Amino acid sequence: TMSTTTFPRRRVTRSFKTRGLTLQAAALEGIMSVLARESDKAEEVLQAILEGCKERGSSPLVTQDLMSAVVADLTRDAEDVNEEAMQLLNAFETPRLSFDSMRKQFSLQVHEKRSLFGEATDKIDMYA
Repeated sequence: TMSTTTFPRRRVTRSFKTRGLTLQAAALEGIMSVLARESDKAEEVLQAILEGCKERGSSPLVTQDLMSAVVADLTRDAEDVNEEAMQLLNAFETPRLSFDSMRKQFSLQVHEKRSLFGEATDKIDMYA
């Protein structure tokens, strides 16, 4: 186990440089605060952050936004995944998909006014 006093900034920047990555100052501050919170497993956390930056980053510059996204991915749990998987859609605001038989294609119809009940012509068509 390493404490934050024995885990210097230079070692963090060197770890990123050996992987071809350059750290912005704000990203370095973010890493140092994460490592301070996870002082008992700082080496493992640093390695996970390095791997996440290599996978997600398209450029060699590691920004604070990229660092925040990587740390957020590492701290996601099952509840976060379930919340992202569920969506609640409003049936009155969702566009309706209809098929045009003349053109043989689907189109989205956005109606201002929606109702749970059909129009009178719909009821006639149902019994005709």
